[in-house]
Amino acid sequence: MDLFGRGELGLLGGGEGLRDDVGVSGISWTANRLPDDMYPASGLALAAAYHDIKTRLASLERENSSIKRKLKHYEVKFPMISEFGEERILCCSCEPIIKDTSVIQSETTNLQQRINSLTQELQKSKEREERLEEVIQAYEKIHLEKSNPVSGRKQDELLHTNINEKKIIFTVKLLMSTFSTFLGNL
Repeated sequence: MDLFGRGELGLLGGGEGLRDDVGVSGISWTANRLPDDMYPASGLALAAAYHDIKTRLASLERENSSIKRKLKHYEVKFPMISEFGEERILCCSCEPIIKDTSVIQSETTNLQQRINSLTQELQKSKEREERLEEVIQAYEKIHLEKSNPVSGRKQDELLHTNINEKKIIFTVKLLMSTFSTFLGNL
């Protein structure tokens, strides 16, 4: 308060700070002393402003520490955040990020190709499974026909069926070996 009211600067009219500048004849300068209690409101305003600034600073420091705690929590929860931040701070360029994205893109392409090939293999195995089910149903049908007594005409059909049955059995064995080979490769 002394600095502004009566002190060295003399800006508020209490000192002789500006008196030396006015040395022109015909202009007089009188330095009237103002009472000390003339500016108590401005002193209170300064104190209030100081208190307000101090309060805001404390609030911002609390918010900053809260943000730092949250960041540390996320760095523990998601370690990639801290790795990303360190890379960015250390190198100050985007090269590691670009390299990482190109590596990720190539891995994505490789994985997509692998998914496509596995999807094709799965489709083929489903087709083989469907054929195998058809063969099994045909075999069960033949087995049922064999177990029932048959007439003469059915005997001829049965003979013809025996030939078909042998073909079916051969096909089933072939499919089983192919299917087991396929499962062994997985």
